[in-house]
Amino acid sequence: MASRSRLRRSFTVESSRVTRHSVDSVLDLLLSPATWPRWQPEIVSVSGPEKLAVGDVVEGRARMLGFDVDGRSTTVGIDAHDFEEDVIVGVRMRVSYRVEPSDQGSIVTRKLVAELPGGFAGRVLSLLLRPRLRAMQKEVLDALARAS
Repeated sequence: MASRSRLRRSFTVESSRVTRHSVDSVLDLLLSPATWPRWQPEIVSVSGPEKLAVGDVVEGRARMLGFDVDGRSTTVGIDAHDFEEDVIVGVRMRVSYRVEPSDQGSIVTRKLVAELPGGFAGRVLSLLLRPRLRAMQKEVLDALARAS
């Protein structure tokens, strides 16, 4: 029963963008926390290594639904085309990026899986959070494609 309840609280959004930039250029941005505020609208500030490796932690501040919150990202996977992180910014999210070459440069696919809060207050918050996470998905991919 607990796993069924957990599934109902999970929210997933996945989408892709074509960018004129190379796979390496996009991955450089993903793996360089200092660049994150440039292409992730919610991020206000970050502190972490210059270039990420598996197990690295980045801490910072973000603005979610009008509130300033502390955030933390732990890198859980990196390879030639992928970056995956476990993020806690008010809610826990697993965010992954896949960057594949294309004739125009590269295709960036971002998948976000959020564990939304339970209970009555959590359901109300989730009503606000779902549309914000969808909008954030679009904004992040558009800004990442421009910034690469």
